[in-house]
Amino acid sequence: MKAHRVVERQHPIFSPVGLAATAVLILSLGIALWLTGGRAFSPGPLSAQTNGPRPAGEPASHAAFEDRCTHCHEPFAGIQAPRCEACHNAVASQRRAGLGLHGALPTVADCAACHLEHQGRDVDLTAAAAAAFDHDTTAFSLAGHNLPNPAKALACVDCHDAVVDLTLEPAPCLACHTTRNGDFMSAHQRAYGTDCLACHDGLDTLANLSATDHAAFFALNGSHLETPCAACHAGGAFAGTSADCAGCHAEPERHAGRFGLDCAACHTTVTWSPAAIDPAIFDHERDTAFSLARHALDFAGHPLDCRVCHQARDLSPTPGGCAACHAAAEPLFMAEHAERFGDECLACHDGVDRLANFDHSAVFALTGAHAEATCAACHAGLTFAGTPRPCVACHDEPGLHAGLFGLECDACHSTDAWQPARLMRHTFPLDHGEQGELDCATCHPSTFTAYTCNACHDPADMVDEHAKEGIEPTELPDCALCHPAGLKEREGED
Repeated sequence: MKAHRVVERQHPIFSPVGLAATAVLILSLGIALWLTGGRAFSPGPLSAQTNGPRPAGEPASHAAFEDRCTHCHEPFAGIQAPRCEACHNAVASQRRAGLGLHGALPTVADCAACHLEHQGRDVDLTAAAAAAFDHDTTAFSLAGHNLPNPAKALACVDCHDAVVDLTLEPAPCLACHTTRNGDFMSAHQRAYGTDCLACHDGLDTLANLSATDHAAFFALNGSHLETPCAACHAGGAFAGTSADCAGCHAEPERHAGRFGLDCAACHTTVTWSPAAIDPAIFDHERDTAFSLARHALDFAGHPLDCRVCHQARDLSPTPGGCAACHAAAEPLFMAEHAERFGDECLACHDGVDRLANFDHSAVFALTGAHAEATCAACHAGLTFAGTPRPCVACHDEPGLHAGLFGLECDACHSTDAWQPARLMRHTFPLDHGEQGELDCATCHPSTFTAYTCNACHDPADMVDEHAKEGIEPTELPDCALCHPAGLKEREGED
């Protein structure tokens, strides 16, 4: 037999050929990375946009060093502000000095928070950051500058000469506002100069004048806290501005010649109405026990003011004032009324057509809808003695009810509302017989003031059954007398 030589098979990886191929691959990758930088690991192209001229030696845009990742990225640490500032010297200066836009930003060390790269060649990093920028971080609000100007909406470059550091010079403010209101701006510059930001914060308030500072000559509280300067300082004139209410607020017509100009004696800056006195909020009903609910207008339909009823400076009621006013409008009634009750009106009246010191619940409880009823609604001609108590004395019996329910209205209705009605004194079970709720006509075939059990219980059977218990036929019609709950056995007995 012919013998065959056994050839040993080489390892697929650690063979000379495999090791050589691996070395060639690694060398090729190393050369590629050396030639292309970190392009193989880039998540996207860098911006090629340029904002303004660049100093000599600095790259025109990020795209110029796209393959050199370490310009911005520190290995295992990500983007670091010092690496960005190596090129952006103006930003570095602002950050160190705490000045300018980048000196005020709370996230200035996190460049990528505003300028997100690898979004493409056409992305303007400055414009993208400006769109998401909160201008209030600069202590100058754009609340009054967000409206479009005659040609276009305001852009950053309308106010800022340099886009990169966004420094603000007075010239754009003056140019824009002079175009809109030249006469005012001329006078304003003569009075206050051209350093706009020394006074203004964009909200029409003085930037460096706090409410505490202003309180040294006039306290800004209540509604005055939101008042713009120009409302009190017409034409931008601050010196000599009156601190009196009448200096800004015209005296109301209904006050004229009556109360003087010491507005603070009754009113506060929180709101003009209701008025306040010493200095609690004044409620006429609560504080005087007399409501003005029916005295807002006089008999001619004109508004009533305090001096109609209060002639004294201390606002005590004018003696005979009520009687004089009402007698002029209702002479016959007032003559009879004064003869019967005298002229001490406040001894009985509280302004809402009620007797001020009378406990009505002692004779008839005024609950539910009755609580708002006027005296005259039940006491015609203001005659109080002998007023009947039954409901029908004031409320006509509805035609639907006539002859059916009787006159005990409170058996079904309450003073809260006429509808819905509900049985409040029906002790007999409505499901008697355990066949569901019975129809009313079953027991009340003709009127609800009387009942009969004969619709279900045969009268002859009832006579025989009750005779066994010694009950006479004459006692049978009033079944509920012995069976108030509908039970077979006589109730109320042991």
